[in-house]
Amino acid sequence: MFLAMATVESDRRTQEERRATTRAALLDAAIECLVEHGYAGTTTGRVCERAGLSRGAIGHHFHTRADMVVEALRELARRRAGEMIGEAERLPPGSERVERALDLLWTWFNGPLFHAAVDVAVAARTDPELRTTLESIERELGRETLRCCRGMFAAAEADASNDQLIQMSLAAIRGLALLPVLQPGSQRRADKQWAFARERLAELFAVATP
Repeated sequence: MFLAMATVESDRRTQEERRATTRAALLDAAIECLVEHGYAGTTTGRVCERAGLSRGAIGHHFHTRADMVVEALRELARRRAGEMIGEAERLPPGSERVERALDLLWTWFNGPLFHAAVDVAVAARTDPELRTTLESIERELGRETLRCCRGMFAAAEADASNDQLIQMSLAAIRGLALLPVLQPGSQRRADKQWAFARERLAELFAVATP
């Protein structure tokens, strides 16, 4: 009897491992499709083909295409946040830390996560199902981003004034990061405007920091 129970438990773990492996392959493929082809090009057929799986496999893991896309964004954000936390731990102390942290955020919002998220957000404007699904991840990402930024700016605890500066910095970065998206070829102009904005933001952080 004990051998039978052990066999059942082993089979269950094996099935869970296979399921997790399949889900991870689908998410990896969805992330790659989002980055390369945008939301419109991230079809279930293309994702399954890239993952080397049958089309039927995707239905066991995601109810809809919107669910798959949002989960892919969540996974991409989770990976990027892990990288950001590691990079934040290497930031120097003192006044230089703020400028380096701001530049780190600028790099973050000029990468594949931001571009993919913008594409999905635009699609969600006219897609109620996608918009509803996206709202939950936006709230989650907002909380995680703020928590990560507090560590980057050496704020051990929540502080209203510091949080407002962080949110303002994020808003400025998002706005400038959108410029090359809306106006292709304007990256140099965006970088120049960011250099000016970074100096002003660093000055505000210096005033707010005791």
